[in-house]
Amino acid sequence: FSMYGITAKTLGIPVVSVARKEDNFAIDLEAAKRAILSVGVAPVGAGCANAQNQNPPVRVVFVVHPNSPTANALTPDEVDWLENLPPDILVVIDEAYFEFSQNTLADRLHQHPNWIILRTFSKAFRLASMRVGYAIAHPELTATLEKIRLPYNLPSFSQTAAEFALAQRQLLLAVIPEIIAERAKLITALTQHQKLQVWPSAANFVYLRVKAAEGESAEPEHQQIMQQLKARGTLIRHTGGGLRITVGSPDENQRTCDRIAAILT
Repeated sequence: FSMYGITAKTLGIPVVSVARKEDNFAIDLEAAKRAILSVGVAPVGAGCANAQNQNPPVRVVFVVHPNSPTANALTPDEVDWLENLPPDILVVIDEAYFEFSQNTLADRLHQHPNWIILRTFSKAFRLASMRVGYAIAHPELTATLEKIRLPYNLPSFSQTAAEFALAQRQLLLAVIPEIIAERAKLITALTQHQKLQVWPSAANFVYLRVKAAEGESAEPEHQQIMQQLKARGTLIRHTGGGLRITVGSPDENQRTCDRIAAILT
C-alpha cells in the first residue's frame, strides 16, 4: 500500500523500498535482511521506517498479505523472516484482502507482541468510501495506538455503516466462495492466451502481463488493452507494470474474457 511510504516521507521519516522477485513477486529476502542490518535503510513493502537521526535504526517493517496489485500472499520463507526479526522492530501486516485469501497470520499474534495486523471494511465489506479499518494486536500495543489516535478520527456515519456491515456480515460474506471460484475460472481462461503471463491470486483480482521480447517493454500493449477494454465497457487497471482485473460476476468475467480474446486475436 503506497500510502505507508508516502505518509512516512511527509513526516520526514526515511523510507527505502526492497525489491520483489520478477518471477513470483516474492520479497527479496536477502535485500531485506541487508536493509535491517544496514543503519539508515528502511524497506517498505517489506517497508521500514524511522525518524530521529541521519542514520536511524529500523523500527518498523511493513508487509502486505496478499500484495496489490500482484495478488501474492506471503511465502513461508517470508513469514519465517518476520518471525525472526528482533522484538524491538514493529511488524505491520496489511491483510486488506484477507477474506479472499482465507489466509491470516492472526493466529501467531500471541507469539509476537510486536506484530500488528491491519484489515479494512473497504474490500469484502464494500465500504470503500467510509474509510473504516481495524487493527488486531497485543493489548499493550493497541493501548499505545489509542494514545496517539486522533480525536474524531472516524465520522459517526462511517461507524454506523461499519456496525451495520458487521451485523449483516453473513449476507455480505456469502458471496466470497463464488468470487474465489470465479477467480480460478478467470485465471484458467486468461492463461489460455499464449501472449499473456498470468499469476496465481490470493485476492479478488487477477494480475497479468503481456509477454514481451527480451529487452522490450510491454507497457504500450498494456495501455492499449486497457483503453480498448474501456471503449468496450470494461474497466481494468494498468498498474505495477501490468494489468489488474477485478473478479466480477460470472457474466462480467465472461464478457471480460471475450473482449480480451477479441483484442488479442
